[in-house]
Amino acid sequence: MDYPTDITPGKDGVGRQHIAACLALGLAVGSAAAPGHAIEFDDVTDSAGIAQAHHARYFITGQAWGDYDGDGLVDLYLTDSAGPNTLFRNIGNGRFEVSPLNADVALPAHVSGGATFADYDNDGRDDLLVVGQGAPRLLRNRGDGFEDVTVDMGLVHEAQGESAAWGDFDADGWLDLYIVSWYFGEDETDPRRQDRLYRNVSGQGFVDVSDWLDVQRLGGPGFAAAFSDLDHDGDVDLYVVNDKRFGNVLWRNDGPGCSGWCFTDVSATSGAERPAFSMGISVGDFDSDGDFDLYYSSVDEMILLQNETAQGALNWNDVSEAMQCTLPAIGWGSVFADFDNDRDLDLYLATVNDQPGLSNRLYRNEFPQPFDDVSAHTGAADTGPTIGVARADYDADGRVDLVIGNMGSGYRLFRNVTPTSGHWLQVELEGGGTVNRNAVGARAVLLLDDGRELHREVRIGESIGAGHGRELHFGLGEAAPLRLRVEWPNGDLQHLEKPPLNRRVHLRSADAALFSDDFEAPGISLSY
Repeated sequence: MDYPTDITPGKDGVGRQHIAACLALGLAVGSAAAPGHAIEFDDVTDSAGIAQAHHARYFITGQAWGDYDGDGLVDLYLTDSAGPNTLFRNIGNGRFEVSPLNADVALPAHVSGGATFADYDNDGRDDLLVVGQGAPRLLRNRGDGFEDVTVDMGLVHEAQGESAAWGDFDADGWLDLYIVSWYFGEDETDPRRQDRLYRNVSGQGFVDVSDWLDVQRLGGPGFAAAFSDLDHDGDVDLYVVNDKRFGNVLWRNDGPGCSGWCFTDVSATSGAERPAFSMGISVGDFDSDGDFDLYYSSVDEMILLQNETAQGALNWNDVSEAMQCTLPAIGWGSVFADFDNDRDLDLYLATVNDQPGLSNRLYRNEFPQPFDDVSAHTGAADTGPTIGVARADYDADGRVDLVIGNMGSGYRLFRNVTPTSGHWLQVELEGGGTVNRNAVGARAVLLLDDGRELHREVRIGESIGAGHGRELHFGLGEAAPLRLRVEWPNGDLQHLEKPPLNRRVHLRSADAALFSDDFEAPGISLSY
């Protein structure tokens, strides 16, 4: 079967001629940046040892960060839709090598799309999920190799898989799974049209519980999803972005009941539906008000939804124009991260453009002022065509790095070398007992001496086809951290007084009762 290589979404009424006209109007966007506030990246793809082609048989690129060998250095997995995928082992000093276990995960015959690392069986080793054409591939990490357990674990449904999101929606300590399918054939009864929600049964298998959602809302041509506690009520909600103006879907998690589990579609009532040609999704507290906002890409517009939830009623306000983080292009993956360590979340956007001169975008956060488009001066303004992007501090220097996937070409690794970067703190969380091992759904809140609170959350998924590094990164500027609070998915709270500057702190849910100024106390380890 030949798969489409034309990646223009929404050919039903909004085709390339319309997009080209829009892009022509926006060629000057981001042409200048204010001096003296540099965010800088170096393209270190070749020197780091990253070499992975991408052929355009299937346009989604897969880029996933995860420490598969448990050595404390985050590794990288990259997919190719018409050839073998590659697992790169991080060997330190900014270098990677092809993993000795690569043959187990190369999947040369699979039309691969997105990828994520997740420890679905809570054994302390990151497993690997690859979606694409047909059924997904779940590769269990045994420590000495990977084995394909897809069929044994019940992940047998075929789809046009673009992305996957992991989250423990029932807080039983096991990661559940949502797989997004873009299939949009004429037969509305074709099961490949449906996204799938799987419940993890104690790491022994996955059960399709999609009927716990309104199945009429699962048939959109979806590109990406994210689990996040958007109303801050202690459980993860689910947001799905759909192409072709089907409308995005926000499922509020309302707990047990409803013949299984209660998910309420609040898309329309909350303002989160916003029909568009939606593709990538990022979640982050860009305005530092303590709740998580949503940014998703589309055709000829990008949408920033500010979370204005109050008293449990989810509510979103479109501030895209006011914050100046939209442009007439074809947007794909995106990333919130504090690239310059000044305490607020900046934004990177991957784009595909018909016109020369438009590139990926990097918006520096100047809240409450609009974002500042500094793309032209960052070294990461790749002209693509870029589909996926994923973040991680792969060299552990306190600056967030990026990997991007260019359709029909290959992948680029951008090392963050911002020279005037402020102080930072990174937090690694490890679950146990009633908390999933990856601590997905945990929220860390850092109080600074200037009175600001910074909120971060552990998620697996987002962007498109991507898995980010799971370290929670806090840029501090010149501020000092006073207290770190961790809100674990099981309801436990953990505090750390006066965490150190410019360090990575490792906390375990098993030690959630710990209140200490002693950084050598049990349950806390530091990376230097």
